[in-house]
Amino acid sequence: MVAGAQIEVMQPRRTPLSGAVWVLAALLPLVGLASLLLRSRLDPHFDNPKVHFVLFLTVGAVDFALAHAAGDAARRRGDARVLLISLAFLATGGFLGLHAVGTPGILFNRDLAGFKLAIPVGLIVSAIFSLASAIVDGRPDLAREAVRRQVAMRRFVYAVMLAWFAYTVSALPPLDMPITEAATSTLVTALAAVGSVAYAVAAVRYYRIYRSRPSLLPATMLACFVLLCEAMIGVALTGERAWHASWWEWHALIVLAFLIVGYAARREWRDERFRTLYLPTTRERSEEVSVLFCDLVGFTPFTERRTPAEVAQMLTAYFELAAPLISRFGGEIEHFTGDGILATFNTRGDQPDHPHRAARTAVALQEAMARLTTAHLDWPALRVGVNSGPAVVRELGGHGHVAYSVVGDSVNVGARLEANAPVGGVLIGAETYRRLPDGTEVEALGGLRVKGKDQTVVAFILRSVP
Repeated sequence: MVAGAQIEVMQPRRTPLSGAVWVLAALLPLVGLASLLLRSRLDPHFDNPKVHFVLFLTVGAVDFALAHAAGDAARRRGDARVLLISLAFLATGGFLGLHAVGTPGILFNRDLAGFKLAIPVGLIVSAIFSLASAIVDGRPDLAREAVRRQVAMRRFVYAVMLAWFAYTVSALPPLDMPITEAATSTLVTALAAVGSVAYAVAAVRYYRIYRSRPSLLPATMLACFVLLCEAMIGVALTGERAWHASWWEWHALIVLAFLIVGYAARREWRDERFRTLYLPTTRERSEEVSVLFCDLVGFTPFTERRTPAEVAQMLTAYFELAAPLISRFGGEIEHFTGDGILATFNTRGDQPDHPHRAARTAVALQEAMARLTTAHLDWPALRVGVNSGPAVVRELGGHGHVAYSVVGDSVNVGARLEANAPVGGVLIGAETYRRLPDGTEVEALGGLRVKGKDQTVVAFILRSVP
């Protein structure tokens, strides 16, 4: 490099379209509120069931896509905020779909009250998760519990949607009464008021998130919650004045809310669309983890004797054997390195039995590998090391590539245990052994001297684990 040369830092390219979206996200809440306050002047009647059906079915599909993308990110990274956002999107998307399906004259000839009220009900359910996503950063215990219960919560949302659909088509009280052109019932008005407060609080909290990490997605989430707050005000003030402009108005606020979030998510880096919303504890947190290191013994001499194609065939068989086993026991493959694998357990804090999971994975790997090498006698055998202890899970990298790696002495010791493991065997650390169930069979090695450690490491050869 030439002395004195300056390195030009590439800044994100701003386009007129992205600038327009920023303006839209900032102004839409004000426009929506003004329209609601002037609803008495917006009373023309516009009756078009086909437009209504296609519009809300489409927006419901957008919401489902957002829910899926956010839910996938939450599962991979163990982020409670994005998980709760995904549940909020799932609730609104499902009830938007129910509202569309119930459009009179499309799939149902009858005008069923439950389908008319589906959007307010969905928004109220969504408001609970939206508010929780906004305040979860202040409650680490709730964040951890949410990650642990994510499957149950997702099933709960689906169960609510199915129950509402079944109750609606059954026309049971109180949904057996037709909704008139009057506004809303006292109950719906009260619920809408509670929902509007929840969305308003969420918007305030997301403004703080935006201030701490300014970017497009937090800004549109802020605008989304303000728009949904206004929509809830519209529910309370105008209710089901079906097909009137004021009725279309609060429906339009919902549509705009999710379309701008969908656009913002689409603009984000594909592999980490929701990264700007991750909790600080997702980017760096301390966890009790178990690590599993394994590699092939004599891999280098094997590559010298075989063609590259034969080496690739052996590695493919090895990785195809190992990856599903690690996944079956709840482990995550952090990376492949040549012929080596690093797998981690409990990096999201949702596996209190992580030493047992890691130990069972190690034994299962050796059993499966023994069968593989029996069929291919000249293929290299496997050795495995497992260790448990405190570590830091930290985000490394930046836009374009991000890794969430485990760092700490317990990880380094795990690597040393693998290097000293017997061929075809499993070597575990003292903390892993301490937390294994009764009936575990081991052979104690006592103090083991390993590279980079001044003190000896207590290790055990693992024979079997229940």
